[in-house]
Order: sequence, then C-alpha cells, then structure tokens
Amino acid sequence: MKYYLLLLLVPIHTILNAQDLKISLKHGDSVEQEAKIQLERIIKTYRNEINTWFFTKNIQINKNTIPFSHPVLTLNCSYLDNDLKQLSNFLHEQFHWLEETMPEQRKKAINEFKQLFPNAPVKGKEGAQNEYSTYLHLIVCFLEYQAMAKVVGEESAKQILSEKNYYKWIYEKVLNDNRIREVIIKNNFLIL
Repeated sequence: MKYYLLLLLVPIHTILNAQDLKISLKHGDSVEQEAKIQLERIIKTYRNEINTWFFTKNIQINKNTIPFSHPVLTLNCSYLDNDLKQLSNFLHEQFHWLEETMPEQRKKAINEFKQLFPNAPVKGKEGAQNEYSTYLHLIVCFLEYQAMAKVVGEESAKQILSEKNYYKWIYEKVLNDNRIREVIIKNNFLIL
C-alpha cells in the first residue's frame, strides 16, 4: 500500500518540467554563463529521461561553492568539460528535495543504515559532514545512481560515480553493497 502511495506522491512533485526551471547566476561572469548554457543543454538533451526528477525549479550557478540543495539548488562550474558529471550533480541535488518530502521513510532508512554500518565515516573524502549526513547520502547517492543508470546505462553510471573524489565510502557502498538497495526498496525510495 505504501508503495502505491509513493507512486501517487511522486507525480505531484513532478509537475515541473524543463521549461519551468529558473536558472540564476550568483556572479554573472562568463564562467557561470557557460555553466548555465551547459545545464540548459543537459536538460534539453536528457529532458525525456529526467523530467520526472525535477523537484525544485529554482537553480543557481555559483562558481565559488560546492553544490548543495537548500534553500536553492546550487551547482558550481567544476564540470564544464563533462556534461554527465554535471548531470549527476544536478540529479543528486534534486533528490535531496525528494527525500525531504518523505521524512518518515528517510528516518527509517537512516536507522537501518546505522545498524548496518555503525562505524560509517564522517568528513574527509569518505563520508559527509556528519554522521546523519553520511547515512542520508546513502539514500540520495543511491537515487543518483539509479537515475544515472537509467539515463546513461549502468556501466557508465558506475564509472561516473566511482570517479568522484568525495563521498567515496558512500558511493562504494551504493555501487557494491546490495543491502543499500534492500533498505531503499523496503522504505519505498525507488524512483523507477
């Protein structure tokens, strides 16, 4: 029953489409303009595959930050030479907006991850900024992987995520530990 409720919930959030997105620039310089053009190209190229994963319409490009989701989805200019890595970042931040709409499922999944991985890394290149964020990112990074696998295929998705130089432990678990998928399914976080 919960699974069917989730299926009803997701379309409500996916009313947005590519035309609804508003992309602003923090500094407005040529690098951020190039990043905006890149993001518009990515959205146009993959629109049919990713349109249902737009959970917020406001996006900002800020060359001086790391990507983050709230209060405004913000991307940087680090991957101007790699559309797929920027797509991956964009989807990652969108999925933070999705998990925010599912607080009970998120709480249950995080509690299960704490039991499975009691010594999950924090900070550095392996984990997120704190324990909670590390466990939360097991959800978000799994959704990112699932989406990228649908868009570019499983092998390419694995390559893109395994090459990231942050959240290394998190991505390793997402890509190689089937227990992550089991927790995701059990808590109705699948997007496909």
